[in-house]
Amino acid sequence: MNAVRAALERFDGTHTAELVGAMDMARADVAGLAALCSDPDVAVAATWVVKALVEQGTDVALDHVFASLQAQTEWAAQLHILQCVQFAPMAAVAHVDAVRDLMGADKALVRVWALDAFVRIAQCAPKFRKDAKGFVEAALAAKTASLRARARNLKVVCAGW
Repeated sequence: MNAVRAALERFDGTHTAELVGAMDMARADVAGLAALCSDPDVAVAATWVVKALVEQGTDVALDHVFASLQAQTEWAAQLHILQCVQFAPMAAVAHVDAVRDLMGADKALVRVWALDAFVRIAQCAPKFRKDAKGFVEAALAAKTASLRARARNLKVVCAGW
């Protein structure tokens, strides 16, 4: 995991070549990678790698990644974690409060993906469906176009309940 951490530390916040290179190494120790998501020094880079691996179908301990959501202070790390919820919404149910809190985030993209994550959690946990429908309806009237667009897509999901 030291080589992965070193690659993550070299991430400049823009160029992802180091992160792409870290992906192959991280596949060998996805539990260690998930633990790095809690490290504020490399959280943005680690969550980017987690998201990329999950999108490729790699089994990552997302429950540990979701557990780091509440402590995240970097919006990019929050965003990456929220985007992972679609791959394991059941594992995110225990962290629904953190997701709900991020629906009020300063960054529009974080709000968009927090809404998406909350609806996906509600698909697995029906006790949140009433709230999810209300959040989607409220988002349809939001000033932010990306939030309105996501809400339109999520309204279709909620209509199936």
